[in-house]
Amino acid sequence: MPVEIGDRDTIYARATGQPEVERVEFTSARKPGRLMLDPRLVTHDFDMLNNRERRAIVGRGAWEVRVDDPTRETARRDRLVSAWMPVAWSNDFGGATLGVRERTNYLGSYDRGLLLATIGMRDSATARVGGYFRWSDPVRLRAPRTRTSVAAWAVEGRAGAALSVDRSLRRHLAFGADPHVGFDALWMATTDLGYLDRRLWDDAGTVEAGPWVSTAFQRGAAAIRAQAAGRLGVVYSNPGPGYTTANRYDVEPFGRLTGEASVRAPWWLGTSLGVRLFAGAYLGRSAPVRQRRIFLAGADPYETFTDPLLRSRGSLFARPGFHYHAPGGANLRGFSPDAGGRWVVAVNVEGTRPLLRSGRGVLRAAALEGFVDAGLVDTLAIPSSSPGRGYTTVYDAGVGLVTTHQIRDLAWTMRFELPLVVNRWDRAADVRPGRGRLAFRWQVSLEPSF
Repeated sequence: MPVEIGDRDTIYARATGQPEVERVEFTSARKPGRLMLDPRLVTHDFDMLNNRERRAIVGRGAWEVRVDDPTRETARRDRLVSAWMPVAWSNDFGGATLGVRERTNYLGSYDRGLLLATIGMRDSATARVGGYFRWSDPVRLRAPRTRTSVAAWAVEGRAGAALSVDRSLRRHLAFGADPHVGFDALWMATTDLGYLDRRLWDDAGTVEAGPWVSTAFQRGAAAIRAQAAGRLGVVYSNPGPGYTTANRYDVEPFGRLTGEASVRAPWWLGTSLGVRLFAGAYLGRSAPVRQRRIFLAGADPYETFTDPLLRSRGSLFARPGFHYHAPGGANLRGFSPDAGGRWVVAVNVEGTRPLLRSGRGVLRAAALEGFVDAGLVDTLAIPSSSPGRGYTTVYDAGVGLVTTHQIRDLAWTMRFELPLVVNRWDRAADVRPGRGRLAFRWQVSLEPSF
């Protein structure tokens, strides 16, 4: 098809679009600006970023720099969008932390970048300056139904890098299952113990990689999901005084396997029922370092690392006396977030009854919730009350209120829960001294349970 050639405000010539290679010459009354193919965006070219005349500094692409709106992501057809905003949070070691965040995207789907540069305000803290960088789905390396991501960081006492590949195997866009296969590789190292919650982190690093598979589909009104992942790697740690060999680090191979399946469906008298099964195991000669244990209550430290409100000791949602539930792992939500061991199997059952539904406003829905979680965990996580037994039985139960909210494009779920029953009350997230398994306990979350 014919392709116009022009600059920002003038069309100078038109190529016929017929031959494979075509030379176009034109005479203009003034010196043109930066030339571009199809400046009026009528050809629906897949990649408009390579349509501009190359320049030494900016290359062929063009940028729109703007102030970021956290409730909406702006996308452009003809250029990359770079959106900037200030950020701030705090933790015990670094004190108040100030920074700037940049998000980039092309067409809302490609060249998605995240850059975060921060500095801690407390002079006594070491490694005050930090940074996190992630780049996903570059348009020049695009592949059908494939998403890729690379990341690197050195922030708040941890350094590392990650690579992720996600391949969709879906055969139809409108119906049928949505299976995916993928591969993740990760290096995570501890660099400054002052930032770390020592209940969750040891002075150690891991290099690990492995495949994963997942699927999601509808069966009538029921939504079904399943995922399995396996990783092989090595863990290395500083063995401390008394280590007499020439090696600086103690290195050991390990494997880590996790799998889960869940279903949510309408149930009885307008209520809905959700059931989730989980199993995970750590395979290694020695006991796992704390950050790679299979966690009983929720997400492990690697999964919460990208959240600055949970990442470091004394963060907003990780302060003593504040009980936040980050879903994941075995998801026994009434237990302490540092409970973890070599293996765990668990089931989560959750029933909800809607109270409110709305198509507008900030509050979109509200529902009453009742839940029961139960499982078996090895004695490294919670010692057994029966001598000689190699596992511990755990369970919790409670009620809660679940609300969903939306501001423009930003949507989230909030949970306020009361885990009234915790059988091992001494390992509950909200320990009530002098009370047994039945006690008033509370927690909050800004994520759905599963």
